[in-house]
Amino acid sequence: MRDIGDILNFRTDISPFLVHMTRRLGLVTPYDSLGQILQQRQLICGQTLVSDARYGMYTDDLEEEVKHRLFGAVCFTETPLAEVHNLLEIAYRNINLAPYGLVFLKERLERRGVSPVLYLNNMAEDKDSVFQALCDLRVHNGDEAEQLLPLLAVFGRKIWPPGAAQRPPGDVDFRWEREWRLPYVRSPLAFTEYDVFVGLCPHNEIAHFEGLMGGGVRFIDPTRNMKWYATQLVQSRQRLDLKASVV
Repeated sequence: MRDIGDILNFRTDISPFLVHMTRRLGLVTPYDSLGQILQQRQLICGQTLVSDARYGMYTDDLEEEVKHRLFGAVCFTETPLAEVHNLLEIAYRNINLAPYGLVFLKERLERRGVSPVLYLNNMAEDKDSVFQALCDLRVHNGDEAEQLLPLLAVFGRKIWPPGAAQRPPGDVDFRWEREWRLPYVRSPLAFTEYDVFVGLCPHNEIAHFEGLMGGGVRFIDPTRNMKWYATQLVQSRQRLDLKASVV
C-alpha cells in the first residue's frame, strides 16, 4: 500500500501548479502586462466579467464596481505545464492568451482563496432557474454571493438571461481549461518568489524577465518542448524543495 500523497505527487494528469497567463488589454501588450505584474509583485483582477452567473440576473442597473464584485475574478489554469502550449492560438476565441505568465504552486494559492471553477451541467437546459436562485444570494447574503458567484460556469446550453426573448444560440464548454479563480473581493493577490515555480515568456526574452523577477526564478518558453528546459526545471524544483513531478 502507498501513501496517497506520494501517489498524487507523481500523477502527470494532476498538476501541482496553477498558471496565470496574460493577454492583450487594449493598448497594453501581454509583454507589458507581465512586466507590470513582476514589478508590482501582485495579480490584480481585470475588468473582464468572467462568471456565467451574470446571465442569471438583471445587471443593467448595477454599478460597475458591484458587477466586478459579483462576476469578476483573477483566473488561473490547472493545465499541466507540458500542455500549456495548447491554450495558445486557439481559433475563434474571445480571449486570446499569449505565452507570458507565471506558474504558481497550487498549494500556496489554495491557502489564499483560489478555488476550482464550479461547472454546472446545462445540457438539458435545466439550470436557468438554478442560476437565478444562486444570484438571489446577492439580495439576502451579499458577502457570500461575492465569494460564490465569481466561481460559476456553465457547460452545455447557454443560460437564458431573465427578460431575454430567447436563449442565446449555441453550446459552450470550457471544462478543458481546468480553470481556477480568485474572486474579485479577495484580490489583489500578492506573491513572492517562493510562490512561483517558473515564469513563462518567449525564449529570446528570458533574460529580461528573469532580471525583473529576481529571486532565482527561472523562465521557460511554453511553446517549446519541456526537454529544452530540463536543467531550469530541475533547478526550480530544488529551489522550492518540491517532491512532485513537474511536467
